[in-house]
Amino acid sequence: MRLYNLLINIIIVSFIKCSQNSSLFWGTYRPNLYFGTKTRSQNPLLTGLMWTSVNNGYEKFVQMRHECDQNDKLDHYAWNKHNGRNFASQTLKDSNHNVQISTEFVKSLVTGEHGGDWSVRISGKSLTEEENIINVIFYFGLDGEGTLKLENEPDIGGNTGYDGPVFFNGKTKDLGKFTIGVVDSGEERDLDEIIPTVGNVLPKLDNTHVLGLATAKDEVWKVKKQIQTKIVENANFLHSKKHNNPPLVRLLVLPNKIDSGSKTFVVSKTLKTPFQFDVSFVSESIHQENLQDYILKKMTGEKLTELISKNSVKFDERFENTFGLQEKGYNEEEIAFSKTLMSNLIGGIGYFHGKAIVDRGLEGFDADEPIDFVDDDDDDGGEDFFDDGGSDDYSANRPKVDPKEEGPFSLFTATPSRPFFPRGFLWDEGFHQLLVGSWDNDLSLDILKHWSDLIDSNGWVAREQILGDEARSKVPKEFQVQYPHFANPPTLILALKKFVERIATTYSAEGSSYLFESMKVISQDDPLYLANYHLLDRNLADEYLRTVYSNFRRQYFWFKSTQWGDLNYSGRSNNCKLAFRWRGRSDQHTLTSGLDDYPRASPPHAGELHVDLLSWVGFFAKTLRSCAIELGLQEDVREYENDYKEMLISLNELHWDSKEEGFFDLTIDEVTQQSKKIIHKGYITIFPFLLQLLDANDSKLDSLLNLIKDPKHLWTDFGLASLSKSDKLFGTSENYWRGPVWININYLACSALHYYSNQEGPYRMKAMEIYKSLRVNVVNNVFKVFKETGFMWEQYSANDGKGKRSHPFTGWTSLVTLIMAEKY
Repeated sequence: MRLYNLLINIIIVSFIKCSQNSSLFWGTYRPNLYFGTKTRSQNPLLTGLMWTSVNNGYEKFVQMRHECDQNDKLDHYAWNKHNGRNFASQTLKDSNHNVQISTEFVKSLVTGEHGGDWSVRISGKSLTEEENIINVIFYFGLDGEGTLKLENEPDIGGNTGYDGPVFFNGKTKDLGKFTIGVVDSGEERDLDEIIPTVGNVLPKLDNTHVLGLATAKDEVWKVKKQIQTKIVENANFLHSKKHNNPPLVRLLVLPNKIDSGSKTFVVSKTLKTPFQFDVSFVSESIHQENLQDYILKKMTGEKLTELISKNSVKFDERFENTFGLQEKGYNEEEIAFSKTLMSNLIGGIGYFHGKAIVDRGLEGFDADEPIDFVDDDDDDGGEDFFDDGGSDDYSANRPKVDPKEEGPFSLFTATPSRPFFPRGFLWDEGFHQLLVGSWDNDLSLDILKHWSDLIDSNGWVAREQILGDEARSKVPKEFQVQYPHFANPPTLILALKKFVERIATTYSAEGSSYLFESMKVISQDDPLYLANYHLLDRNLADEYLRTVYSNFRRQYFWFKSTQWGDLNYSGRSNNCKLAFRWRGRSDQHTLTSGLDDYPRASPPHAGELHVDLLSWVGFFAKTLRSCAIELGLQEDVREYENDYKEMLISLNELHWDSKEEGFFDLTIDEVTQQSKKIIHKGYITIFPFLLQLLDANDSKLDSLLNLIKDPKHLWTDFGLASLSKSDKLFGTSENYWRGPVWININYLACSALHYYSNQEGPYRMKAMEIYKSLRVNVVNNVFKVFKETGFMWEQYSANDGKGKRSHPFTGWTSLVTLIMAEKY
C-alpha cells in the first residue's frame, strides 16, 4: 500500500509538472508590443497587432501602431487584468487615431502537449461620437523552421480579399500541427456601400485581406516596415489606374499576395468603429475533431465571450483572496488601480533568446589591481575599463577592448517598462519577483530559475540582458556590451528569501501542507493549482531550492572575490575584515550600483568603500544562511554567519558617522591620504535599515528614523526622496537619483518600518507611526498621478509628486500593490 501511494504521488507530481511547463509555453511574451504572443522556444511562433486610421490622411497611416513607444503619445495603455497563465485583458486609448482598442486573451486549455489553445478578441470603438475607419492588422510569423499556409482559396485577382473566416494551417517541432483562425463578429459590414468601389479594380473593404511574406530567421520582428511598404506599393499601383481619384481609404489596403515559402502571414481588416473580431490558435494534439469547426464553435463568438467573462470573475476573486484590499477598506476604483499595477508587471513578462555581447578582456587580468575607473571629465556616463591614471607599464600590459558575442541564451523575465526598457535588468528583477511571487509562486520560481541559470562558472551575471537583435535595437550602442568585472545589486535574493519564507509558512508541521489540503478540490490544470506547484510537497520545494542555491552561492563568492574593498588605508579600523567597492565607476556615475548619479566620491578613488554594496552582500549572506538551514547545510550556515558578523562590524566601525548620524561611503583624502566619509544624506545613508540589518534595540535605528521623518531631508508628501533636500546636489545635473522618489526604495522602507514596528524594542512605536504615514503618502500619490495621466511612472518628483521619465513604468512601481496589501 505504501509503494502504491508513492507511485500515485509520483504520477500526480509528474502530471502537474507537465501541466506547469505547458501552461507557460504560450503567453503575451512580447512586452515591447502593444499586443503580441509568443511561444517559449528558440524557434517561436510570433503574433502581433497593428492599427492605424485610414480616413484621416496619409500622415496618420505612417503613424501605424505596433511597438510600444512613448513618442506615439497614447493616452493610456495598460493590462486591466492579467493572471500570467491563461487570461489577460488590456485597454489602449489612442486619441491620435480616435480609437480605443481592447485585447482579451484566453487560453481555454492550460494543459496539453503543445501549450493548449488560445484566443484573443480584438475590439475597438471611437473615443469621440464620430465614427472612424481603422485598418487593423494581425500577423503570425514562424521565426525558424516549420510550415505555415493559408487554407482559404487564394484571391486570384488580388483585390477581392476573403469574405468570412480565414484559416491557416501550420506545423513546427515545438507546436506540432495547428490551425489559426481569424473570425469576424458576425455583424454586417457596410464600408463598400458607404465608400463605393470602382468595378473590380479597387479592393473590397468589407473583406479580409491576406499577405504572405517569406521572412528569414530572426526577421519577423521587423515586419511592420515590410507591411507598410507593401501597402504603399499597392496604393501607388491602384492610384495609377486613375479611377476617378478614389479616397485614400480605398487605396491603403493590404495586397492579397502570397510569397513562395511564406513564413509570416499578415491579416488586414478595414473596420468602421465599433468593431470586433477574434483570432484563435488550436493544437491538433488535443483535438480529434475538425479544427476549423472547433474554432468556430468553441473558441470564438459567444463561446469566447463566456470564457472571457468566466476568467475575469475568477481573476477578481483570486485577487481579493490574495491581497485582501476590499477587506482593508479600499474602494472599487482603488482596487481596479491595484489590479492594473500587478497586471502590468505580469503583462510585461517576456521570453528572450539570442546572443549577448560580452567583453572578457579583463577577466583574470591582475585580479588584485583595484583601479578601474576613468576620468569622466565629459560626464558622459559611459562605462569603463580598468585604468591607472597614466602608468606606462600598466597601459602597455593592459588587454585591449575585446567585445564578443556569447550564447545564445534564453531568459524568461519581467521587464521594467514596455516602451523604454523591454528587456531583463538584474537590478530590477528581484523587486519584480516580490509581487509576482505573491501572486503566483511558481511563475516567479520559473523566472528566478532562468536568471540563476545565467550565472556563469565564475559567479557573474550580466546586469542587462540584451539577447538578440530585437532587444539590441532598443539599446544605445554604448550600453550593449556587458563586462564580467562589473556587478549590480543582487536583488534576486529578495525573491529567494520570500520563497524560503513561503515554504516555512505553508507547512504547519513536517510533511503536511494546509495549501495542499485546501486545493484538493481544484482541477490540476487550474492556474491557482499550478501557481503553487512547488509548495504542494516540501521535497519539491527543497529540490528546487537546492538547484538554484548552488548558483547563488557561486554568485555570493564572486562578489567577495571581485568587489572587495581595500582596508589598507590609514584611519580604517583594524577590527574590520570585509568591505566592498563597486567597480565600473566614473566621476559622476556608478551605474553598477543601480543608483546611477547618486553622489559618491569625486574624483573616484581605489580606496572607496560603499555602504550600499556592503549592505547588499550582508543581506546576501543572511539570505543564503536561511537557504542553507532549510537544506540542512550546517557548514554553509556557519560560514555565512561568520561573514555576516564581520560585515556588521564593518558597517558600524567603518561606515557609521556618529556626528552626522548615518551610514556613509568612504574615500581617501587626496592630501592627507587618510580615510574619510563622503557625506550625502539619502538612500545610501539608510541602506542597512532598508535591508533590516540593524538590531531593533540599536540606537542607530532611532537616528535613521529621525532622518527619514525630517522634511528638511528625505520626508515628502509623496514618499522618501532619494537625496536630502538640504544637500547642495539635490535636484542637480540629470537629477536621476538626486531627489526623485523611487518606489522600489520606498517599498523597502515600508517593509523595514513594518518589520521594526513589530519587533520588541524602544523604537517600535516611532517606526509604526512613520510607517502608517509613509504608506499612505506613497499609495495616494501614485494613485493620484495614475488618475491624472493614465500611467505608472519610473519615478516621482520630490517637489510636487508628478510622474517623471519613462512611462508606463510597469516594473517596480507595481510594488504599490504590495504596499496597499501590506505584504512585505
